[in-house]
Amino acid sequence: MFGKNIYTILIAILLNGAISISCNSGSPISNTEITKTPEEILSRSGLTMQNISSFEFELSHKNVTGTRIGDLVFSEATGLISSDNKMLVEGKFLFGNIALSTKLIAINNDIFFLNPLTQKWELPEGSITLLSFFDPEEGIKNLLDSITSLSMEADSKTYWNIKGSMPASSLSSIIGETTDNDVDVTIWIDKNTYYLTRAIIHGKLNAYDREKTTNKIQRKITISKINEDLAIEHPFN
Repeated sequence: MFGKNIYTILIAILLNGAISISCNSGSPISNTEITKTPEEILSRSGLTMQNISSFEFELSHKNVTGTRIGDLVFSEATGLISSDNKMLVEGKFLFGNIALSTKLIAINNDIFFLNPLTQKWELPEGSITLLSFFDPEEGIKNLLDSITSLSMEADSKTYWNIKGSMPASSLSSIIGETTDNDVDVTIWIDKNTYYLTRAIIHGKLNAYDREKTTNKIQRKITISKINEDLAIEHPFN
């Protein structure tokens, strides 16, 4: 029942993270020229994020317990993504008053699922390969490209803080079916590296979001440990 739903959500999160890095790792674009507009900053950030070799991400909620997806409330997730075909995602969910925790590990084309009820590792039924789900040339760049109505919120010594809007459907790979409206997004981009380090999304994403709390809902994504060595181990070792 909900175990299958949790698996589906986690695989979507994992694959959404997986498409965020290119198969070819490389150095960040050098900040050798003055970038004047938010559009230029986002474009260069997207190109830079395509070439990173690894990162850690966290998804969390503020002012609400989480995003409702059917009978489940998806509260938070953390993950490690590496371009050497190793990925790990840990998710936390609520099913009524029951708190559930589970993980997915992908190594090459093998995917392992930690059953939230038994806390034992399982192999998903059927044949699943990561390359069936994503194009490694897409990902964060496409997400950044979807942001419009850009404005510079802050220009400090270390980062640019840019605000804009994007279609709720841009996050459909994480939460499934979305509403047709736009949502507000605020992002932080490191000035030295052009890395995207944080994004906060405000607004209604799916039919379960209540109108009374829509303006208060904050979904936060942070990205760290970029290009670092990440330990992702086979669960049966």
